[in-house]
Amino acid sequence: MAVCASLVRLGNTTDTNNTSALRRSCPLSTYLQRIAVGLRAYISLMGPRLWYMNVDFETELSYPIGRYRRLPSFDALNHRLAPHLLWLARAGDALLVREPWSESLQSEARRRGVELISPEHSAHLSSHLFTPWGWTPSAVAIGEQTGAISLPPTSFSTIARVNSKLWSHALEVELGIAQPGATTASTLEELQEVVALACPGADDKWVIKSPFGFAARDRVLGRGSLLQEPQANWSRRQLNRGETLIFQPWLQVVREYGVVMEISPAGTCEIKGISDLQTNGAGTGKGYLLGRPPTPHRVAELERIAGIVGERLFREGYFGPVGIDALEHTGGLHPLLEINARYTMGFVAIAVERSLKPAAPIFWSLN
Repeated sequence: MAVCASLVRLGNTTDTNNTSALRRSCPLSTYLQRIAVGLRAYISLMGPRLWYMNVDFETELSYPIGRYRRLPSFDALNHRLAPHLLWLARAGDALLVREPWSESLQSEARRRGVELISPEHSAHLSSHLFTPWGWTPSAVAIGEQTGAISLPPTSFSTIARVNSKLWSHALEVELGIAQPGATTASTLEELQEVVALACPGADDKWVIKSPFGFAARDRVLGRGSLLQEPQANWSRRQLNRGETLIFQPWLQVVREYGVVMEISPAGTCEIKGISDLQTNGAGTGKGYLLGRPPTPHRVAELERIAGIVGERLFREGYFGPVGIDALEHTGGLHPLLEINARYTMGFVAIAVERSLKPAAPIFWSLN
């Protein structure tokens, strides 16, 4: 994000000279954008939020704007996961979730002082800041229908770019921390070559990912030096859509880390915590281990990379919630596996951990 002058922070003492200088030095579009950014910063600190779950965020980003149609399975998943947002909400906030509402959801929302709002009967919420899981065109449209203040941090093209695994892989390469053998492929022939080169052994495991896959979706697993027919067919379909795929040799997991942080509209990064994701043998998340902090040495390594990621994201024009996946394996630490410029379940897990304050490690299930 290009900054033409220092950000005018709303809510503090008004400095008309700084405001005038900003107006003179910036194009009108940039000036208005900075005012919107300042407004968002003020509202986020002072006003209530309207939370909205759109866990199919990446899937929508993979479509041209206006072409995405949510599947019933994703609608059901959003409805099931929406109650987790209560862990992030404050008293006075609201949660946008379709009915029917379970008794447990209504009871928990009352206990927390959070209002439940149905999209079909949404009230005029002009004082609320719309806060989706991730910013997409359909999410903004829903926010505007409620009358809430809906201010995406940047363009949808930028949001899509920084959430693509291609962007995070390029950053890994630039920083010199890319996993050995990991690369991208734009044709089936390229993919066959990289599989054979990186995984020559019959038992060498690997994974091929779509740029906008999430939660172990839109990927295929395999082993050995050849693409078998199921993996080749899946890859061919993705490539025919114009995708560039990401290939990675499979790592033997010792521990997974999820660094969660907020980038402010002014560009400062606040690390909220480091979650402890538990997965099955295929890398699918089952839940989180609470009350087992990383060693200080690991924290320092993870926070250093998080700071670099935060600076790069802000330079691209993004601010807001960010989740960074890292992985400790039998060969060491891979400090940057994926970047999610949105909320993640890691945010929820950290909130649960701080609420429960476990004296010993306990497992918190996602189901």
